[in-house]
Amino acid sequence: MTRIPRRRLLQGAIGTVGALGALAAASAWPTISGIAGRVVDGYANNNGVRTHYVTLGKGPLVVLIHGIPEFWYSWRHQIEPLAQRFQVVAIDQRGFNQSDKPADRSGYHVRHLVADVAAVIQQMGQERAFVVGHDAGAWVAWHFATAHPERTAKLCILSVPHPNALAEELAQNPAQHAAGQYARDMQMEGAAPSFRVGPVGIARDAGGWPLYLAAERRTDPAAITSFYQESYPRAPYAVDPALDQAITAPTLVIHGQNDQFLLASGHKRNARWMSTPPETVLLDAGHFVHQEAPEQVNQLLLDWLSRA
Repeated sequence: MTRIPRRRLLQGAIGTVGALGALAAASAWPTISGIAGRVVDGYANNNGVRTHYVTLGKGPLVVLIHGIPEFWYSWRHQIEPLAQRFQVVAIDQRGFNQSDKPADRSGYHVRHLVADVAAVIQQMGQERAFVVGHDAGAWVAWHFATAHPERTAKLCILSVPHPNALAEELAQNPAQHAAGQYARDMQMEGAAPSFRVGPVGIARDAGGWPLYLAAERRTDPAAITSFYQESYPRAPYAVDPALDQAITAPTLVIHGQNDQFLLASGHKRNARWMSTPPETVLLDAGHFVHQEAPEQVNQLLLDWLSRA
């Protein structure tokens, strides 16, 4: 699978998307692809901001939190396998796809993203959940587990070191500092990204294009810049004292060793902010590890979440 640089994902040309839209309309692809026709949609309310989610299965609750620039469908490979044993809820983070889009940039501070996850868990009538996040969703998951240890049964992190570990990496590791240029671009005043999700991870899932094109139309591009401006480390990359409390939830970390944006070396620092060192697995994949190596990720998640 060809890996597309994140900057191209965030800044792709409008003409390309128009051509893709025409291709989708002219093709025989279904308007609803696979898993999208089998999940149940719902909304959770957090102080007037609605978070859209899809759910499938019965059992202990698993919450899947997507990254940038994605939406719930990025978990299409995981939802059904996990739903054989669990109730799976995959959310659209605020600003993306069918979730509400706060007008003020401050609405994308990570504390609000954490509260959205808490609202989803409450909406499902559960006290606790297995929390799984990728990319920006992993960032939220790390913060959620710190703020709500009593609500985090287990934590599964894909592709992102602990936020304080990443801050130190950005400050001390020249390779990670260089790899993180995309985030500094998004933090600049006036940055104007576009929601360009394809074709990462969907080259073998042509039926998903209509969903991605629809999600692009419904997504606020400012949600991307607002996340990086409100919630992501900035120079001089000081650690966040709010995250000093050690995470107590058992934690699994999965990382693609070919990730060009967030380097696996950062995970060596994670244990300093955890009561028990996480179980860390490196796979032969890039940043979008759950889409590039879905079978391996699914087995790791099933084994970890099912373990007593």
